[in-house]
Amino acid sequence: MANKVQSPAKLYVGLHFCILLFSFSGVFSKLASRFPTLSWGFLLCYGASLFVCFVYAILWQQFLKQMPLNTAYSNRILTMVWSMVWGALFFGEAITLPMILGTVIILFGLRMVVTADA
Repeated sequence: MANKVQSPAKLYVGLHFCILLFSFSGVFSKLASRFPTLSWGFLLCYGASLFVCFVYAILWQQFLKQMPLNTAYSNRILTMVWSMVWGALFFGEAITLPMILGTVIILFGLRMVVTADA
């Protein structure tokens, strides 16, 4: 069966969903660290983290088949942005001005890389 070529907008939405999904592996890993090693809570959270990584790996390979490698990899940096958001929402971590400035610089660089392909 031939691969169906998707529109660039659908590819980017799918890629960003994939990146968002991957960012949850960090959430599950951090949750696992709150439990004693090999306890049921630890195994459940760590297993969820591994499952998310497994699904992400499969999806990631599908996106790499359909878009330029530099575009896909340059968008992976958004995992750090999502991690910052999840840290604040789920773990009460502070978002500082240097973190926000760093995020803006990252997003500006990402925009430069992606628009260079167009």
